[in-house]
Parts: sequence; C-alpha cells; structure tokens
Amino acid sequence: KKATVADDTLYIDGGELKYINASTTSVTVWTVDLNKPWNNADTGIWSNITKATKAGSYGPPSLNDGAIFSNGSSLWLYGGSVSRAGPPLPAIPPDDIWRYDFATFKWSLSARNGDPIQRLTKGAYLQTDGSKGFYLAGQKDPFSDISFHVNDGAEPYMVEGLLIFDEVSETFHNASTAGMNRLGTMINGFISFIPSLGSEGLLIAFGGLSRAAGMATSFGTILNDPDVRVQMQNISLYDIAHQQWYQQEASGDIPSWRAEGCSVTVSAPDSSSFSIYVFGGWSYTNAQHNDGNVYVLSVPSFIWIRVTLDTDQRLKHQCHLMGKHHMLVVGGNRPDGDDGQPQGFAGCDTSPKFKQGLGIFSLNNHNWTTSYEPGAGARPYQIHPSISKVIGGNENGGATKRTPKAGFSSNALRDLMNPIERGLNTSTINTVAHTTNTEAHTTNTLAPEPPKAPQERQTSPEPNKGAITGIVVGVTISTLVIVGIVLYLLHRRHRPQRKGSNGSTLAERFSSTPPQSFSVNEMIGPPVGHELLSGTAEDSLARMYQSHEVSDTAEIHEMPTFFASFEMSACQGCRTIKIPPPETLHPALVNEKKRKGQGIRQRVDMTKK
Repeated sequence: KKATVADDTLYIDGGELKYINASTTSVTVWTVDLNKPWNNADTGIWSNITKATKAGSYGPPSLNDGAIFSNGSSLWLYGGSVSRAGPPLPAIPPDDIWRYDFATFKWSLSARNGDPIQRLTKGAYLQTDGSKGFYLAGQKDPFSDISFHVNDGAEPYMVEGLLIFDEVSETFHNASTAGMNRLGTMINGFISFIPSLGSEGLLIAFGGLSRAAGMATSFGTILNDPDVRVQMQNISLYDIAHQQWYQQEASGDIPSWRAEGCSVTVSAPDSSSFSIYVFGGWSYTNAQHNDGNVYVLSVPSFIWIRVTLDTDQRLKHQCHLMGKHHMLVVGGNRPDGDDGQPQGFAGCDTSPKFKQGLGIFSLNNHNWTTSYEPGAGARPYQIHPSISKVIGGNENGGATKRTPKAGFSSNALRDLMNPIERGLNTSTINTVAHTTNTEAHTTNTLAPEPPKAPQERQTSPEPNKGAITGIVVGVTISTLVIVGIVLYLLHRRHRPQRKGSNGSTLAERFSSTPPQSFSVNEMIGPPVGHELLSGTAEDSLARMYQSHEVSDTAEIHEMPTFFASFEMSACQGCRTIKIPPPETLHPALVNEKKRKGQGIRQRVDMTKK
C-alpha cells in the first residue's frame, strides 16, 4: 500500500486487504478525516474515492509498493507492482501516472514532463509541505513492467536515481544518487525531510538494502548477504538546493539493521535539534534482532536514542505526522517468526494498538494510544525527557549537543547544519536549559555551539588544578583589559572627539567601518560553559561571559581592528583568548553582516592553545 496526509486527510491506495479466510487487493482510495475525533476501532471513520471511470475505459490500477503524492488540490499515483495475493494474477497495467482532481472529482492521466521515467517499486518516497514529491532509488520488477514481465526468469534489479516531482508543472527531474552510498542504490529504506536545513531543505536516508545497479535482487539470493545491508549508523543526506550528497556516521543506541519500516520528523520548538522517529522494520533472516521499539535519530548530533521498549513487531507500513505531535502508523503486517510476510490471517494484527491497521503514537508522551482528538493534536511538539537527557536542553529545545561524536564528515556538512547558515534566529535558541548535577539545578543561557576540530571532539581530558587556575587568572586579566577599554570608550562618548592630524577621528583611523553599537550578548560568541565540567572553576569562567551579568542599558562599540591581534595566556598549556580579525570569521556571518549594512563584530573564541 501507499499513503499520504494532505490537508488533514489520510489517503491510502493499493496494498492488500487480509481477512480471516482470504486476501484481496484494495481497489479504491480509502480516506480518513483527521479533523474529527476518531479511534481506530470505529469502522465508521472510512470514506473512499472510487477509481471507476467511464464504461469501457481504463482506470487507475491498484498496485503495491508505489507512491502517492498530494499538494492538497490533487492526488498523483506513481510506481508500484501488481499484487501477488491472487490467484489469478492481474495483468500488468500500462506504465502511466494517474491524477485525481479534488475540485472536479475526476481521474485523468498526468503529464510526464521533464526527464523520462519508468515505473519503479520499493523506493522510499515522501511529500513536502509545498508542491514537491520525492522518490528515492527503488527497483525494476517483472510485476511492474510489461516488457520486463514477458521475459521468462526475469528478476528485479535495483536502479540509481532520485526522482523529484514538481506538482505544479507535473515535471520530473532525475537527480543523481552516486554520492548517496557506495553503490548509489537503495530499496525498502527510510527517508525523512527537514525543510529548514539548506535553502530548499534536506533529505535524510538510512537503512534498507543496496546492491549494484542492474544485479538481480531476488530475496532468495540477497537476504543472507550482509554486504547488501545499509547499517543504521550510516546516514545519507541530500542538500536539495545544491544537489549534493553527504554521508555521516551516527552514534548512540543504534538500532539493529532493518528495512521496510517508517519514520516521521519533527523540529524542536527553537529548531536547535530535529527528531526523526523510527518505528518497525524487519531484518528478514535475523528475527532475533527484530523489535517493536521506537527510536529517535537526533540531528545535528546524529545520536540514536531508543525511546520505547516494545515487542509488537511490524513491517511494510507507512508513518505520517498527524497534527503536530502524533505519528500515525498505517497498514503493515505482523511477522511470524522468520517469515516477514506470512500468508493469510497469520500476518494480521488484531490487537487494540493496531486495530484496522491504524496505530497512533504520541511524540510528546512517548506512548501508544487508540484515539485522536484534533484539538489536543494541535498543541506544539515538545522534546521528551528521554531525548533531552541525551542531547541537553529541555522540552522547548536548547540542545547542547549539536555535533556528531566523531565530528562532521566534512566542513560543508558542518556549515549546512550551522544555525547561521540556515538563517535561524539564534535568540530563540538561547532558551533556558535545566541541568541536573546530583540534586543541584543550574540555569544557563545557551547559544549555538561553535564547530570544533575533530581532535578536540574526540578527547576530553580531566583539567588539573593548575590549568584551571591558569585559565581563571588569564581570563580575569583579559576581562579587566576589555572592561577598561569598554569604560574608556563609553567615557569618550560624552566628550567631543579629538581630531587627528589629518582631521579624522580616532574611531575612523581604527577601522574603515563606522562603529556599531550592539548589546553585550551579541558581542560575545557562543559560551562554552555547557561543554565544561559542571560545578568547577570552569563553570565560573564560562559564566563570566554571559550577557545577563551586564546592564541592559550598556552599549559596547565594535572592537577596532587595532586590537584584532590581541592575545593573552596566563600559563603554558592553558586556554587562550583570541579575538580574530573580520577575515577569519565564518564567511556566512560576514556576508550576512554586509548584506544588512552592519559592521562586522569581533567574536571571543575559547580555543585550546
């Protein structure tokens, strides 16, 4: 089956319906109105869109493992293969794309503009909030292609490519997947979308199977081959705007390898992290590794977190975000031992959790439920404590872990994940985070964590007392120097500026950019107190640079370039305070300041000497 949610309505097409004594193919588009309260045991929640057309004319087929896209005004049915639930097996339908218009209540053949495409199956797909659909990789199948089906002994094979469907112009673009993984292929994997990373959003893919394009992928030949498994710590990312693939290694409580599961993605209220919820999936011949747990992949730290411990296994289902904080699970079947697709009634799950093939999981409470109320579902998503205890922060965000354990795989990916790069209002990230150390609660104002070199991320030596003392002394002296400069400049504001010999003011000779006034919390770069050991002198050091310790009415002029090379160290091996010149600042920050016509502020950076 395939499903999507558009304008608070669930649409389900294709797939198989299992009954106690038989199985059959679904021949209609089923719908559920999510704007009304409902529970999964109520048979009255269903409506349908008929696929009937004029007498004697060919209509849209019902296929398995394809995609359904919707922009709120139309539905499009793409891809899939005929069901094997017969006999008799249905004929392979023509390779068409069908569109349903909500305004006219009519089906028609969709245009196929752009790159030439073919019917694929078992690819990962998603619909964005705008008017774009994505279909990632997949395979050619004898039961999806007429010309392929007539060849005796023909077996499916994987293909490369990312289909991008513009629903406004009904145009397809086939983008390369050469950088997605080692082979550029994937079937039965997971795909997610984060719209606020990159100018057009970021696709994230993991899991499933991968084999060289064109090689037979009959399950009888590949299921016992570990080389075809895309392990869950290997994350692929696609920057849509720049058509660029990245690969990133994840850490944490990594799920066992799986395929044919599903995922949904939600953002922290302050966008300091993104939670990709993953449920179900199957490892085929390794049944002992299967589970019914819900996991979260937290981005940009790329940490896996197990958030439930369940035994209700499921595969071949779909997941969709319902409201703002519910994961709606649609369809699927229950495995029977090592058999992931048992015949007949054996694969049916009649438990209350998945009645009528519908399951509801609360992302705020991390529990399964059987009913949904739209008013409650419209409340904002909040970070659950099981996530915040790993990445830091609280229910509103404020994540303190925003880099992977082993560092980003490239500087370009690091920049893509940087709040400055994605245009976030960093003031919303400075939320209050409550950190517990035994029974003490300390409140810190957190700012975006600056990127660190890989060798700094991989080691965390215990500071000795001499080093801590050196840090405190060095920073105290430098602070007094900076404060003296600040007081001097404030004092100078109340006196006529002294002209130089050439008639220019002192400030004009220091910098070609007129001094700009700004609040203290803008002058100082991201505090690193949350990276240091709590309850130590390093905490005091970090708090010296927090903005709430300076009067709200005070204004500090930009540090003139005369002081750009200022550097002080109190002891060998201690941390050094550096104030970099403008050209060493992050290019995105420099460009942003130039665009806004502002001066370039110097940032205080805490780095190891």
